[in-house]
Amino acid sequence: MKRQDTVYRIARFVVWVIAKTVFRLKVTGQENIPKDGSLLVCANHSSNWDPVFLVSAIPPKRAVRYMAKEELFKVPALKQLMIAAGTYPVGRGQGDRQALKRTIELLNSDETVGIFPEGTRSEPGEFTAAQPGVGFFALRSNAQILPIAIIGSYRPFKRMHVAVGKPVDISDLRDQRGAAKAISDRIMDEIKSVYFNHA
Repeated sequence: MKRQDTVYRIARFVVWVIAKTVFRLKVTGQENIPKDGSLLVCANHSSNWDPVFLVSAIPPKRAVRYMAKEELFKVPALKQLMIAAGTYPVGRGQGDRQALKRTIELLNSDETVGIFPEGTRSEPGEFTAAQPGVGFFALRSNAQILPIAIIGSYRPFKRMHVAVGKPVDISDLRDQRGAAKAISDRIMDEIKSVYFNHA
């Protein structure tokens, strides 16, 4: 097992314990997670805890990779841990070409990438429009797209629920004009559908 995978599994176990004990995490729909191939995991975003809940919901053999703001990589010990776990930096503002390139490389190498289509946090149970970036990644890879709803108040010892939906079919949108935005909107609609079906 590669060192990166070992670090990831250890870190995942730690955050899983926190999610289960502090937030009484419940996960449903895990049968919808594809066993093979690249995967773009897309979820609503209301808290800095969301990556913890997503990592806890996805089986450990599918290490979920995330972009993280580049400032975090300036902290020496944290930088090494994040790199070992497969996290990669993204610059502030739009159009960090290296981060975009890295994401596409991961998705074209049967990896799993986690992303929050809204691009920013919203209040629990509320949603903002999806940014076209998630559609951009979907168009430039053959990754399956997994919509996930994170449901709950984020209060300690109150149950948090991660509901995994069925992969999103975008085959009819790939050749359309403005496909990236249309795909982003469809993914966000699927996330909302999963959310309201389980809230």
